[in-house]
Amino acid sequence: MRLCLFLLIAGILDAVLTHFGIISGIIEEANPLMRAVTDKSWTYFYGIKILLPIMLIGLYFMRPLQGRLRTLLVSACVLYFSVLVYHMAWILLYF
Repeated sequence: MRLCLFLLIAGILDAVLTHFGIISGIIEEANPLMRAVTDKSWTYFYGIKILLPIMLIGLYFMRPLQGRLRTLLVSACVLYFSVLVYHMAWILLYF
């Protein structure tokens, strides 16, 4: 459950930092799929970043994640942590 909550918080933080970076012209969205979403609407962007982890939390309550699914969840957390470290790097370099 803690990993699911981490993904939710990391997703929200990633969305806010990405939004700030893009509107201030510091960064560009590197993911072509998310770039298409941000071009369409920031509401969709935030919706995706928030709804996917919430759906994962719902799945967790229906059936706790074990085995390979838990390994995938841990991998997603490590990747999100890496993205947040990247955000902190460009923030520190910019300011």
